[in-house]
Amino acid sequence: MITSLIILHTIPSTTSTPITPDAPTMILIDSICVNTRNMYFCEQTIISKLDNPHTDIKIISKIAAFNAVYITTTAGNLIRDEFIPKAENPLVKTQLVHCQATYRAVQKLLEGAYMAHLRGDYSDMRHYQSSVLGMLDSCKTDFDHMVRTNWWVRLTINISLLATRQLPGK
Repeated sequence: MITSLIILHTIPSTTSTPITPDAPTMILIDSICVNTRNMYFCEQTIISKLDNPHTDIKIISKIAAFNAVYITTTAGNLIRDEFIPKAENPLVKTQLVHCQATYRAVQKLLEGAYMAHLRGDYSDMRHYQSSVLGMLDSCKTDFDHMVRTNWWVRLTINISLLATRQLPGK
């Protein structure tokens, strides 16, 4: 959980003043977050990036999609710079190298999803995001930090996917 909190606090915020969402915006956020395993974390992930108390589902899904790319990139960097060098067990190190390759592929797909969002092609965005969740299953390790990181990345991607499902196809 410490790794998750560190990553959460390093995501660039869009504003220095905390925003309190208005009721319609909070209803949108809760309609996404109620489907996750950690509703509070989901809400805070979205709210912390708002630059306006009133926003629509397109902005929320864009925030969620960006967060998914950012978190995955950060996690990949953690694997490369922190987890692999600290792994003493050769089996764990091999698993982490495999996870690093997986995260590189996941990052590329999530970047594709974000670009699809910018084009307004929400159907393509959902396709990219859905394919990612299966890929994360190949990153198996007992390395405690990686287990938590996988959980957090999966939650972030699910938040993005749930937000995008509320948008029409192109």
